[in-house]
Amino acid sequence: MSPNSFPFEFVKSELRSNLPYFGVASIVLAVGISSLALAAIRFRDRLLFWLGILSILYASRLFIENALVHTAIAMADRQIALWTFCLTYLISIPYAFFARELLGSGWKKSILVWLWIEIAFAFIAIPAVIFNNRWFGPADLVNSILIVSGTLLILFHVIFRRKSSSSFERGLTWPLIIFGVTVLLTNRQYRPHKVDPEPLGFLVLLAGLGSVASRRAVARERKLVEVEQELTTARRIQNSIIPNSPPNLPGLQIASRYQPMTAVAGDFFDFLKTSETTLTILVADVSGHGVPAALVASMLKVSFAAQREHANDPARVLAGLNSMLRGSLGGQYVTAACAAIDLTSGLITYAGAGHPPSLLFRLQTHDIVQLAENGLFIGPFPQATYSNISVPFGSSDKLLLYTDGILEATGPDGEEFGQKNVEQLLLNTKDSFPAEFIEQLFQKISTPLQQDDLTVVLTQFTSRASPTTSETLPLPQKKPHHPEL
Repeated sequence: MSPNSFPFEFVKSELRSNLPYFGVASIVLAVGISSLALAAIRFRDRLLFWLGILSILYASRLFIENALVHTAIAMADRQIALWTFCLTYLISIPYAFFARELLGSGWKKSILVWLWIEIAFAFIAIPAVIFNNRWFGPADLVNSILIVSGTLLILFHVIFRRKSSSSFERGLTWPLIIFGVTVLLTNRQYRPHKVDPEPLGFLVLLAGLGSVASRRAVARERKLVEVEQELTTARRIQNSIIPNSPPNLPGLQIASRYQPMTAVAGDFFDFLKTSETTLTILVADVSGHGVPAALVASMLKVSFAAQREHANDPARVLAGLNSMLRGSLGGQYVTAACAAIDLTSGLITYAGAGHPPSLLFRLQTHDIVQLAENGLFIGPFPQATYSNISVPFGSSDKLLLYTDGILEATGPDGEEFGQKNVEQLLLNTKDSFPAEFIEQLFQKISTPLQQDDLTVVLTQFTSRASPTTSETLPLPQKKPHHPEL
């Protein structure tokens, strides 16, 4: 029989009975696509993701069951039945995942158990139905029992956990009840006026689930905005504790760069200018990253400023920092390098606390001296002691202080930059200004996937107040400093 030979009343009846469900399927599909798009582009919320998968699967089943679609694509009855049953058995899986994401594992992990049962059932039932028609009836019955049981389980958690439930969850009570009733009515073959109530019940449930998912996504987005605003404030505060420019001393040219890995970081550097010929530089690295490390860095700012009276004695500075910070770091620790420069005597006095060695480039001999004097980390060890070493410097020599992020940074080849490359770059740029050296260094180590905070301070000695040359000055003995107990 050709389509033109269908009686008008028959066509009218088919449109009247199938067009509303086609409209429901279209609405559900639109909700599913929108949910997935929002989950992927904006909110990245797994509730929206599982809502989208659930909606698309249910809409697909409604389309396949619709007689208008049958007529349009001429599917065989067996194909229709197979696709319908397969989609039916898959639909409950994102439904259970949605519940798991919203409510957690549930009382005695009941929701988690339901989820795994649904997955196992689909894994067994779909191949069984495909290869053996006799399993249609039993598999359909088991699936209905699982869906109704899961809906009752969600309802149980929503109703009996009212005190601990959020307003989002409590809004699901009536949609769950309505959906559960329509599923039972459909399974009992109760169809008033030949209307299948389950799609209408699912539409109500979808409205409830969508409301919960969207409200939670918006709430999370608000929290993320608030956190971002707080981080912006924290970044502004931290930037205020990092020197905007180095102090101006005749005979010194200083350049620095501070590049945090995240919005706020644990690297820190500062200067204490005690006279026109003396300057103390501190470079420190707090363990960890983010806000906790940044808070400790802020504490370092205050603690370092309190060392002004003995700033020319780096060992005593580090001991003072350790005394002020011990017991206040919450399990974190600080490594530090401290160098006191005296332009009159032509000496650098240096002490370290678990920090990578600082580097002194000597122009006249064209070599690198490692300042490797180190004590224990600052913070965990109340009895830690620190020692000074003193080295002479000459005109155009350079002193480099840095944090370990410089050494551990990976270049384009994926290899760590390492100390040898830092030393070689110092040698290769002997005629460059400090700012030019730092620019070349960061070009070699800066990558889109920065793994650590990066801090470097380079000082070049352009003149000396004392005529003594670096080659004639001996290395003084180490001078230990013991903290006051």
